[in-house]
Amino acid sequence: MRILLICPFFPPENKIAAVRISKLASYWASAGHEVRVLTRDGADEGLAVPAHDGLTIHRVADPMMKTISGVQTLKPTKPRPWHRAAAIAYAVAMRFVWPDIYGRWARAAGRHAGAWDWRPDVVVTSVGPFSALMLGSKLAKQFGAKLTVDYRDLLSNSSYYPYGALRRRLDSAVERRHVSDAALLTTVSGPLAEELEAAYGVRTLVVTNGYDPQDFAHLAYQPSSSELRIAYCGWVIPKRRDPVPFLSGVAELLRQHPDAQISVDFYGPHSAEVAAAIESLGLDGNVRQHGKVSHAESLKIQADSDALLLLLWNDPGEKGVLSGKVFEYIGAARPIIMTGLEKSAAGDLIRDNGLGVVSNDPGTIADALHAMSAQKARTGRVEAPAVANAEQFTRDAQSRVFLEGLEHIVG
Repeated sequence: MRILLICPFFPPENKIAAVRISKLASYWASAGHEVRVLTRDGADEGLAVPAHDGLTIHRVADPMMKTISGVQTLKPTKPRPWHRAAAIAYAVAMRFVWPDIYGRWARAAGRHAGAWDWRPDVVVTSVGPFSALMLGSKLAKQFGAKLTVDYRDLLSNSSYYPYGALRRRLDSAVERRHVSDAALLTTVSGPLAEELEAAYGVRTLVVTNGYDPQDFAHLAYQPSSSELRIAYCGWVIPKRRDPVPFLSGVAELLRQHPDAQISVDFYGPHSAEVAAAIESLGLDGNVRQHGKVSHAESLKIQADSDALLLLLWNDPGEKGVLSGKVFEYIGAARPIIMTGLEKSAAGDLIRDNGLGVVSNDPGTIADALHAMSAQKARTGRVEAPAVANAEQFTRDAQSRVFLEGLEHIVG
């Protein structure tokens, strides 16, 4: 089977979306299929680029790359007054860029692919952004191939949708027109699959994210002190991923047990919300922000921490969100402390499999931290969760589910 896989994000770009797509491409190629990836010619950020017989990567320059990279500098560790004004101006300007900032890349990528003699049997386009959906639909028609839309996140129906009602109606109409051409939809959780099938009437397959055991094969949990070490890896999204409930739990632990030894390390872009919580809760000696690290460094940090923090949005719109970070944490074999919407796909996964604690209550969080701290003081380590059938959470297992869905529609 010849598979064209479209996504703007691909290694070495260090994004969780790039990890999902590279693992799918690698598995399909190793299973004997011919896979072409159509992606951006992005910056080198340290994520390993897959190499397999049958896998070719076509990179197309993104005319907006310099603009996107420049915006990232608007969130420095020590922002200046003009940074906030520039960030606001950028956000306003983006409301008038349609379909999104990747539109010019998508048009260039369409021209690039249009010159191929090669023809795929199926086009898999992974969204967002919105322009990837439009590109995938166009190329599937042009090549006479089956279209599959991989919804890593919802588009116009998303609770994270950033624009107003008028633009949502426009985007919704365009999305419906393109998705109606699809033979198959895939998404990361049961609740999102139900929502997509109800909205578009297209068969939708659940293909969760996962972890790659090889990523952790040479990493080990080696606690070197009696201090309880908690790590968070990723973005802290303002007004979405709230660090206050967890950090309030840390403060409560220290109030109840002043002799407790605990450190919390945030790895990712500097967060003003974390900085404000540290100051207001008096946690300067316990909580630190370290900035972004490479994917390899992130995995090492996860595997060597006593426990891992997962921040999600405490909102009904988060019910179906099941990010790749959850599965990386499972692969690290460390207990998870999750805050956010407790009755959700992520919360259910953690509770049902005994992976850790799901709560927004500082008292409950403090109790969990105290139990871990006491265990480490007694034994020198925090025990890993006892996960039954961990193979179900691997990237290979989920890539196989996806591949079976593609084989079914190609026939």
